[in-house]
Amino acid sequence: MTPASPASLKDRPNADSARAKYLLLGCQGAGMTALGEILLNVGHQVAGMDQSLGPVFSLLSQPSDNHVHLLPWSGAALKNGPFDVCVVSPAVSRDTPIVKQLVREGVAVLSLHECLGSLFASHDQLCVAGSHGKSTTSAMLAWILEAAGLSPGFFVGAVQSGFKCSGRAGNSSTAVLESCEYQSSFRHFRPHLAVITGIERDHFDCYPTAISEDAAFRQFAAEIHRDGCLVYRRECRRTAGIAEAAACRTTTFSLKDSRADWFAADIRCDGWRTHFRLVRPGERSIDVDLSAVGEHNVQNALAAVAVAAEYGVHTNVAAEALCDFPGIQRRFELRGQYHNMTLIDDYAHHPTAITATLTTARSVFPQAKILAVFEPHQIIRTRSLFQEFMQALSLADEVLLLPVLPAREQVTHSECCRLSGELVRELNNNAVKAFLFANLDQVVSRIDHSGRPDDVILTMGAGRTNLIHDQLTRRLQRHSVA
Repeated sequence: MTPASPASLKDRPNADSARAKYLLLGCQGAGMTALGEILLNVGHQVAGMDQSLGPVFSLLSQPSDNHVHLLPWSGAALKNGPFDVCVVSPAVSRDTPIVKQLVREGVAVLSLHECLGSLFASHDQLCVAGSHGKSTTSAMLAWILEAAGLSPGFFVGAVQSGFKCSGRAGNSSTAVLESCEYQSSFRHFRPHLAVITGIERDHFDCYPTAISEDAAFRQFAAEIHRDGCLVYRRECRRTAGIAEAAACRTTTFSLKDSRADWFAADIRCDGWRTHFRLVRPGERSIDVDLSAVGEHNVQNALAAVAVAAEYGVHTNVAAEALCDFPGIQRRFELRGQYHNMTLIDDYAHHPTAITATLTTARSVFPQAKILAVFEPHQIIRTRSLFQEFMQALSLADEVLLLPVLPAREQVTHSECCRLSGELVRELNNNAVKAFLFANLDQVVSRIDHSGRPDDVILTMGAGRTNLIHDQLTRRLQRHSVA
């Protein structure tokens, strides 16, 4: 497929060129942060509310033409309107009184992905879906397209270190969109090209069975343009079944099956980099020096290269771009040192991601003691994958566990503590040293008193474990002042 000719996002009929006033409910979330950045790029005015405002919007806290205007979570704050559009995060219920009040006032209420689908309706949408690796693959793809001179718009669920943002309108009619399967959110996109990185059981609160989960991905694949292409991991049987029914072309990638259209050979990790040969049958292989560590990132890179190639980017350009890919926040992110302990943060909250993260840590730090700090995400996910979580966490030398974070669940704090306690007990029964802590402060104290030089402190989870690094940094600052 040939890239469309560049054009300004403001000038397209689907994006109102007048300065509309947007209200983002649940603005602290990564996806809403990215949307806010895109809307500001377009020239709209943006206000945000969140029930627990934290550091995510710390740089966007002053009202101006270039920032999100933060408002208190209350109906009274709506006097800062009138608002033209309200965008509601997946974490915010439509039954929230503020949403109901806006509806009564005639304000258009959209979901995050409805809004994104509208903003990028006239773009060539390059969509990245799948249970794992969506953010990193999307960021790699955006980085490759930037290196190719396409200046894409993008929506990624994490801050991209190279762009210093997670959302951008871009200066062309190309958009890279991380495409979430939760509640079939990606149904609002119309992909020109798409990736499915693989499918595993994950969102148990909206997909009670694998069949219902597959149906959502099948609907997503059906939206791909007929002259487009679906890129997928060859060894994922669930994705392969969806690809067989797709009306568009398909192409495959793999780390294990050399029959794939894109294959990685001779993978070798060297410190914080990964070397491999990029193989495409019938073509000369290319040596890639990937500036990311771990086989899972080689897999992400293969997917990004395959999509870029389908869009007309030469493979050599893609391979060179990956050599200086700067990464994204919260994906095996080095957060510094604390008393000669290495601090690393990762978003891993599913057993497969935890296994990949801990395996990577072992390859980078083969002699170190690895202390894994983990906050489980959702009661239903933790219960449904209990044995898988236990096996994944067993790869650490020591596990510091927090109570389950009950995202979107109506459960008691006692239930959250009890389930994490069960996981701690099972880990100890299997000869893995594990401890339960009530809050982040207790975890920090444990690290402060029990951590040793050369230990690796690896925080994981979709919640607040990344804040531990900030607390440790503040302790260092206090000690240096004293």
